[in-house]
Amino acid sequence: MTAKNSDVKTVSINEGIAVVTLTRPQVMNALNLQLREEIMQLSQALDADPEVSVIIFTGAGEKAFCVGADLKERGKRSTDEMYNERRFFRGRWVNAIASMAKPTIAAINGYCLGGGLEVALQCDIRIASANAKFGLPEVTLGFLPGGGGTQRLPRAIGLQKAKEMILTGKHIDAAEAERLGIVARVVSRSELMPAAMALAQSIAKNPRIAVMQAKVALNASQETMLSGGIQAENEAWLPCMLSDTWKAKLERFKD
Repeated sequence: MTAKNSDVKTVSINEGIAVVTLTRPQVMNALNLQLREEIMQLSQALDADPEVSVIIFTGAGEKAFCVGADLKERGKRSTDEMYNERRFFRGRWVNAIASMAKPTIAAINGYCLGGGLEVALQCDIRIASANAKFGLPEVTLGFLPGGGGTQRLPRAIGLQKAKEMILTGKHIDAAEAERLGIVARVVSRSELMPAAMALAQSIAKNPRIAVMQAKVALNASQETMLSGGIQAENEAWLPCMLSDTWKAKLERFKD
């Protein structure tokens, strides 16, 4: 097992599963600039790491996965700083996790709000503990979800429900999040990480090229018309045939 830690995150890698834990529990794992930068760098590093097959993102402590932007830090910044950050920084941040080739899982405990929900929405699959709370409350503070929330949430739950959540800024509980499709399943708090690990292991045991290329094709389904998606599926399938993995897997079916 290897570890890559800092004062805002911890990373452990064991048997192909990387667990990234946001470690600012004193502020409910709020996203300051340092944490954002480290997640962007880490996403690239884990994608390139041959030891890693699946990545789990979670939050430290009992209270929160992540409550979004560090508003104390943001409140100290000038309008020019905020404008320039939005213009030059956002493009990397908003797709840092979503652009990873390897599959990602969000294990969501407690509050998952604002930029925290946007981080979770970048992940491929989301599992929540029963005490989780979800919301995009940015409009209550005078701005809007600008880390992909207005685009990814409608794709997850439909436009009308996304408008209701975003325009009111309301919170919903884990059961409602599961019903809407924000999360794949809800488990007890004690079962959250075991469930996430079990899911990660069931993915990691499959040939990596097949998993990664399937993710390419699935993502294309959200970006294209059906005809384009079918073509993208075919293009994703072809690299699997250039690997000898499938031949080895099919040996057991020979007479």
